[in-house]
Amino acid sequence: MKVKLLVVRHGETDFNLEHRINGQFNSQLTAAGIRESEACGRYLRSLHFDKVLVSDLGRTVKTLQCIGIAGEMETRLRDRNFGPYNGELYASYVKAKHEEGQRLCKGTQEIEGMYSVPSSSSSCVLSYSYPGASGNGVMKNGLTNGLTNGHVHVNGRFTKSRDNAYYKDMLSEIEPAGVERYEDLFLRIEDLILDTVRSLSEELSGVKEVANVLFVTHCSPVRMCAMVLSSYSSDQFPKGLRKFDIPNNSISEYDISVGDERHSLDHVELLRLASTKHLHT
Repeated sequence: MKVKLLVVRHGETDFNLEHRINGQFNSQLTAAGIRESEACGRYLRSLHFDKVLVSDLGRTVKTLQCIGIAGEMETRLRDRNFGPYNGELYASYVKAKHEEGQRLCKGTQEIEGMYSVPSSSSSCVLSYSYPGASGNGVMKNGLTNGLTNGHVHVNGRFTKSRDNAYYKDMLSEIEPAGVERYEDLFLRIEDLILDTVRSLSEELSGVKEVANVLFVTHCSPVRMCAMVLSSYSSDQFPKGLRKFDIPNNSISEYDISVGDERHSLDHVELLRLASTKHLHT
């Protein structure tokens, strides 16, 4: 059996225009966000979905209302929790991330910051130990350089993502206190995809050859869906998914072949990534 998964980012919000972190705070859709969500709906309503899941945060719920399709709320589709930086200017989070890196590398030259934070180009050696990983590497851009001498465990689960390069990088990334770690977001999105695909496969096997699924969610989960599913595709996914632009009301689409193993997908075909073509037709 196959599952066709469409992943939609919510419409434009006031916080998007103000360069603030939406995170798990709510921000109203702008007039343009409502208009484009309605345009997205004109396309999506031409399709039939066997399951529709939406983040329970206000901006995604409003987006689905504008799309005009009924769905179930799913907390695992929530945006990343930025803790004390929810609702704050993005620059304040970047500054805190940079300062945390300096604190961990105290006694060395300043490290290079992320997102063009002014600093020198020096780096330092950082030993790290997070749940699921330990090791050491050269720290630069807020990341250790891979998992040098490190190792990864994913709770003994049978998933290809345990060897996912994006996941390994996330394990060693520095975050300010109170911010949800990227690997935790990765794992909750992976759990959701596996649970959804497997349950539909069990429910509809022998009834339908293809089940259609719609997720309505946020920028980080949209990007994380691509990272998780890249584990099951040989070469279709572009490099640099962590910085890939995810426009509001964009659609990503995947064909997923379901395997026999409880926690495994056979193969994933990427059909489109963060496309906005449907908004202009």
